[in-house]
Amino acid sequence: MIKVGILGASGLTGKELIKILLKHSETKIVFATSRRFAGKSISYVFPEFKSLTDLKFISPSESYKFNDIDLIFLCLPHTESMDYVKKFVDKNIKVIDLSADFRIKNSALYKLWYNKIHKYKNLLKESVYGLPEIFKEEIKKAKIVANPGCYATSILLGIFPILNHGQVEDIIVDAKTGISGAGAIPTFENQYINVNENIIPYKIGRKHRHIGEIEDVIFNKYKKKINIIFTPQITSLDRGILSVIYIKLKKWIELEKLKKFYLDFYKNEPFVRIVDDVNLHQVQYTNFCDIAIDGVREKKIAIVMTAIDNLVKGASGQAIQNMNILSGLKETEGLI
Repeated sequence: MIKVGILGASGLTGKELIKILLKHSETKIVFATSRRFAGKSISYVFPEFKSLTDLKFISPSESYKFNDIDLIFLCLPHTESMDYVKKFVDKNIKVIDLSADFRIKNSALYKLWYNKIHKYKNLLKESVYGLPEIFKEEIKKAKIVANPGCYATSILLGIFPILNHGQVEDIIVDAKTGISGAGAIPTFENQYINVNENIIPYKIGRKHRHIGEIEDVIFNKYKKKINIIFTPQITSLDRGILSVIYIKLKKWIELEKLKKFYLDFYKNEPFVRIVDDVNLHQVQYTNFCDIAIDGVREKKIAIVMTAIDNLVKGASGQAIQNMNILSGLKETEGLI
C-alpha cells in the first residue's frame, strides 16, 4: 500500500486527486492540507465524498505529519511549490508536483515566464517531465515528477509524432477549455454571467505560460527550437480542452501515412486513442487523449485535433498515471 499526502487539496485538482485515490486499490491518503479548510472534514467541503472518507483537512503548518508517507502530490500555486519539493526530497519522499515549478529545465526561461528566480537549479536537473507517453522510462526512476500543464499535454501529445519525423516548420494552436481551466477562485473568466453562451480568448499569440513549457520540452527532446503561436479560449463548458493544431510541414505527408505515424507512435499507450473525429464528450471524466488527423495538401499543413479532460489527463489523472509508473504499478490502476 502506497501512503500518499496531498498539499493544497481543496482546489479543483486536489478534489479530483482525492476522487481517484479513494477508488485506487493500492493507495491510502494519509493527509490532505488546506489553509482555508483546516480542521474541517473533506466531506464537509466536498459533500460527494460523504461516507467515502472520514479524513479531515490539516494545515500545511502541521509539518510533523508529513513524514509517514511514500509520495506527495503538490497542488500549490506556481512559484510556491519549489520550497516544499526541496523539503520532501530531503526526506527521501517522492514528489509529483502539479505546479509549473519543475516543468521548465532552463532556469532563465522559468524566470522569463514566471518572473521568479528558481532557487533549486540542482533539483531542476533531477526532475522529470511527467508526460508518460514520451518520458515513461525516465519517470520510473524519478524522485521529482513535474506534472505537465493541461494545455501543454493536449498540444505536445498532438505534435510529438510529427516532430519525431523532423518535418515541422511552424505550429499554430487554437485551443478551447471549460471554465474549470480558470480555477475555483472567482475571476472574470469563470463567473457564469461572463462565460455562459460565450467564448473568451485570452493570453493571445505568445503570452500563455505553457508556451515556455512546450518549447523547452521540445528543445530538450529534439535539440531544436520550435516557436508556437497559441491562442487559448475559455468557453461555457465545465471541463475539457479541445486543441486544433495547424502544423506547417517542410514536405507534405499523405494523410494515411501520417495517421500511421500516430498509430505506431502510440501503439503501446493505454490512454491515447487515434480516432476519426474528436469530441469532448468522449473524454470528459476520463484520462484519455483522443487524437484526430486531417490536413490541407496544397498548403502542406497537417491539422491535428486533440481532446482531453483538463482536470484528469490535464492534471490529476495524469498525476495518478505518473504515480503508478513511479511505483511500479499497472499504469491504468485507478483510472479505468
